[in-house]
Amino acid sequence: MGDIKDIQWNISQRIYLRFIFLYLLFYIYPYGFEYIQELNTRDISFWPGITTWFGETFLGWEFDKENLLNGFDSKYDYSRFILIALLSVIGTSIWLFIDAKIKRDYNARLNILIKTILRYHIGLTLIIYGLSKVLMLQFGEMDFNRLETTMGNQTGMSFLWAFMSYSKFYTMSTGWIELIGGILLLFRKSTFIGAFILFIAMANVVLIDIGYDVRVKMFAIHLFLMTLILLGDNLKRLYRFFILNTTTKPVEQQALFSNPKAKKIGYSLKGILLLYFVTSSVIIYTDRSAKRTNRYPTVAGFHTVEMMIKNNDTISEINDQRWKNLSISGSSYRPETAVIREVSGRRNSYSFEADTLKKTMILYSIRGNRKAELKLKYKELNHQEFIFEGTHQSDSIWIKTTSKTLKDYPLTANEIRWITDLR
Repeated sequence: MGDIKDIQWNISQRIYLRFIFLYLLFYIYPYGFEYIQELNTRDISFWPGITTWFGETFLGWEFDKENLLNGFDSKYDYSRFILIALLSVIGTSIWLFIDAKIKRDYNARLNILIKTILRYHIGLTLIIYGLSKVLMLQFGEMDFNRLETTMGNQTGMSFLWAFMSYSKFYTMSTGWIELIGGILLLFRKSTFIGAFILFIAMANVVLIDIGYDVRVKMFAIHLFLMTLILLGDNLKRLYRFFILNTTTKPVEQQALFSNPKAKKIGYSLKGILLLYFVTSSVIIYTDRSAKRTNRYPTVAGFHTVEMMIKNNDTISEINDQRWKNLSISGSSYRPETAVIREVSGRRNSYSFEADTLKKTMILYSIRGNRKAELKLKYKELNHQEFIFEGTHQSDSIWIKTTSKTLKDYPLTANEIRWITDLR
C-alpha cells in the first residue's frame, strides 16, 4: 500500500479537510472538554456573547442570558452550530486562498491531525459516559420517586431514564461497550475496531435520544458523525468485505509525528494526558459514588399517610396542608433525602440523619443554611405500618403510615429469571 503522502488531494477533498478541521476546533472549544472535569468552561468561553448576538440578529430569537441551557438542544446551541458552520465556511475560503499563494502540500498531515483530534476527543468523552453507566451514575437506579410517578406524568426523557435505571445488566453492558470502544481509540493500531464499535453504539444512542426526545440529541449526533469521519478511510473496505465479499487491504493508521524526537515528545504528552485523566476520573467518580451511598438503607421506604394529628387535632384528608405521603431515600441520586408531599401537591424536600438504634430522624432544610426542620421518632408496628411522632417548628405531629419497600413493587421484586415458571 502506498504512503498517504503520495495521495493526490482534489479540491473537494481539500475543502472537506479544512472545513472539518475548523468545525471541530470551534465545536470542541471549550464545551467539548468534558474530560477535563475541573475546567469551568464559562471562564474561558467567548461564545455566549457572539452566539446570542448572532441568534438575535439573524434568527430573530430571544435568549435568557442568565440561563442559556448550553448543551441541552437549546436555541443557544442551534445558534452556535449555525454560527460555527458559517465561520468554518469563511475560514475554509480564506485558508484555500492562502494555500494558493504559498503552494505547500500538507493535506496528508492535516488529515492525520484531524483523525488524532477525533480519536482522543471521542475516546475520552465516551470513556467518561461509559464509566457513568458502568457505575450506575448516569441514569441512577430504580427508586421510589420513579416507581410512584405515573407513566402519563413523565416526559420521554424521564421515561427513558426510568427504563435504563431498571436494568443494571443492560445499562452496565452499554457502558462497557462505550468504555472499551473509547479505550481502543486512544491507540492507533486499535483505532478501526474502536471506531467501528462506537459507530454502532452511537447509532443506537442517536436513535434513542431522538425517539425519547432526550435533550442532548445534537451532542449525540455530533459524536456519531465524528465516529463516521474516523471510519472514513475504511468505508470502502467495509463495503468490499461485507457487501461484495471480496478481500481488502489494510489501512495503516499513520502517526502524527515521523521525527523520532517529535515522537518521544508526543508519547510523553500522551502519557501525561492519560495519567491526568485516569487520576482525575478516579477522584471524581469515587466522590460521586460516595455521594450515592446510603448510610441508612433500613429506613428507606415510601409511606402513604393514613392519619395525621397536629397539636392534638386530627387533620382532615381534604386539608391542603395535610401530608399525603413521605418518601425516605426516594432518590438514588440523593439517597439521604426525604420528600414530604402535601394534599395540595406541594413538595418539601429535606436531607436527613437517622439513628437506627434509637429510631430517630432529623430532617434538615435542603437549601440555604442547614437547619433542623423536623425531629421525628418512628416505630414499626409491623412490616408495613409505621408511627412517626415529633415536632415541626413549634407544632407537635403524630402520623400513621403504610409503607412500601422496593420489594413490594412488582417491577423491583424479582431479579432476572432464566426459567420463568420456576419459583
